[in-house]
Amino acid sequence: MASPGKYQPQKLIEMFRLAAALRNKMLEGGFTDNGGAIHSAERILNLLGLRLCFPGLNHINNLRNHPNALFSAKALAAHQAGEQVFIEHISPHRALTRLAIEQVVAGVSDEDFATFVQAHFRLALLTRAETDRLNKINRSKIAHDRLQAAGITVEPFNHAMPSAGGATPTVPPNNSFEADGFAAAQFQR
Repeated sequence: MASPGKYQPQKLIEMFRLAAALRNKMLEGGFTDNGGAIHSAERILNLLGLRLCFPGLNHINNLRNHPNALFSAKALAAHQAGEQVFIEHISPHRALTRLAIEQVVAGVSDEDFATFVQAHFRLALLTRAETDRLNKINRSKIAHDRLQAAGITVEPFNHAMPSAGGATPTVPPNNSFEADGFAAAQFQR
């Protein structure tokens, strides 16, 4: 279980805003995203997405054990057979980070930014062959039908997540909820 005081959504949003500003200053100075200008923003967005969309998940590598984690049928069969499955950002993470930075530059409120992340940060578990096929077709662009274009569908696999003595969180299939005590009221300035 994630530590309640570590990486709370409000603090992550505050830090993402700083990382976005630094990234943009680095680009203005002639540096590139591939050189590292965007890396802090990517990392913070990943942490924020996990907190908002997968409450109770203490590390992305434990996604396969989270209630309602999205699996392709082949990945679910592989997982149940004890084989390796791979985590895929349904919206490629670099492209999503750039969109998130655009939201910050546009001046969205913290509440609206959190809503943006909840709507767009989605993860799925795939087989290696599915991941390779997906990345061959579209590795870096956000498209609403990115998985479908590669012939992949994902569904939640509802199972109990191991907990450290607490109740197992329930996650709606669309991953929309208030996580870690996160509520819109926290974003009033």
